[in-house]
Amino acid sequence: MARSKQIIDAIKVTLKQQSITYRVLAEKLDVSESTVKQMFANGNFSLNRLDAICELLEVDLNALLEVSESLEDRVTSISLEQEQALVADPKLLVVAYCLVNHWKVDEIVARYDIGDTEVITLLARLDKMRLIELQPNNRVRLLMANNFSWHPNGPIEKYFRSTIQTEFFNTSFEEDGALRVVKNGVLTTKGQADLRNRLKMLDSLFDELSEQERKIPISERHGITMILAIRNWEVSIFTDLERK
Repeated sequence: MARSKQIIDAIKVTLKQQSITYRVLAEKLDVSESTVKQMFANGNFSLNRLDAICELLEVDLNALLEVSESLEDRVTSISLEQEQALVADPKLLVVAYCLVNHWKVDEIVARYDIGDTEVITLLARLDKMRLIELQPNNRVRLLMANNFSWHPNGPIEKYFRSTIQTEFFNTSFEEDGALRVVKNGVLTTKGQADLRNRLKMLDSLFDELSEQERKIPISERHGITMILAIRNWEVSIFTDLERK
């Protein structure tokens, strides 16, 4: 995608986020609404016009570039070899996790026992794996989506079951910010489908909030894990008592 089109798309997204219509924008720029529509349709922005729009939106060009990067298609699945490489090296996994959650490189070094030279080596590995693009001055452009899917029974899934899942549920969930909801009941197939759809909405909400808050300093954000699960299942004490 051409950089100019990315910026225009980013302006459109920012206008929508701030509830600014083409008519309102035209009034602020002292031009007709048709002129604004034509401007966006043709992608014909003068530098002065771009500066005026940025001032109106209270953003700079760098902010628009960040928005444009978030609109790019990112890798939503990785290979088994890439999964194995991540779970085999804890530091590589930590750096990859932090990057997809919009940490800066200096924030990673400040938080974790990973030196400046070592983190560059890890970034280079992720670049070679095509999960990121390492740019000058150690800037990073993400190529991997933060909600990428895992291979069924692959390295990450096995690591999740053996380590993350066990650690996650080994608590009373009574600390601040924690919540555990356990429900057991009997539903029809339609009821199960309705429930699954609502859980998917929560999944989308999590991704949306994560993207919206990416610019907030990392000191004000906290690692959050949410697990949504539903399946036909009964506790073993019930199934053990069933007549054979």
